[in-house]
Amino acid sequence: MNKLDGKVRMVTVRPMRNRWASCSTAGNLHFDEGLLRLNRKLGDYVIVHELLHFTVPNHGKLWKSLMHAHLGDYTRLEKTLRLLSRPGDQ
Repeated sequence: MNKLDGKVRMVTVRPMRNRWASCSTAGNLHFDEGLLRLNRKLGDYVIVHELLHFTVPNHGKLWKSLMHAHLGDYTRLEKTLRLLSRPGDQ
């Protein structure tokens, strides 16, 4: 995977109720602790997804193009992740 540039200020791993991860414009990344139990490719999807939001704040065409450039068929990973139990359900 190519390097993703982003100014990360803080990374936390903690229980999250409704999401696998979140990020803020201040450079904070928060990941659900359940990611540690997932397949690495699914974890990579979540990490890349959040890192791209540092430069593209939405899920538009540019974001989708960058996801594809970094992960290939990311939509397959996205669908698999949606089928898993949500954070907080574990």
